[in-house]
Amino acid sequence: MHAVDIPGQLIGLVAVIGIFGIPIVAVICHYAYETVRAWAAAGLKREMVARGYTAQEIVEVIAAEAGSKVKSSLPTVPPAKPIKQPSFGPSV
Repeated sequence: MHAVDIPGQLIGLVAVIGIFGIPIVAVICHYAYETVRAWAAAGLKREMVARGYTAQEIVEVIAAEAGSKVKSSLPTVPPAKPIKQPSFGPSV
């Protein structure tokens, strides 16, 4: 019979988890954060369109949210065409 070196194995296990596990968790957290941020930006844009904001106003809000302080350098966005709202009920 041979003696089992529990503390040595535990140190090895903690080292492997630290070397491989922590960076993997960090990458997953980073992409989860970016996904939630993109989802929130898309929701903001959808809400602004629903409220009738122009494309130029939406571009300015998104640029301001990103930290841009120069509004005059933004490209001019042509006005959007009116969108007919779909009717979900019977046509009268």
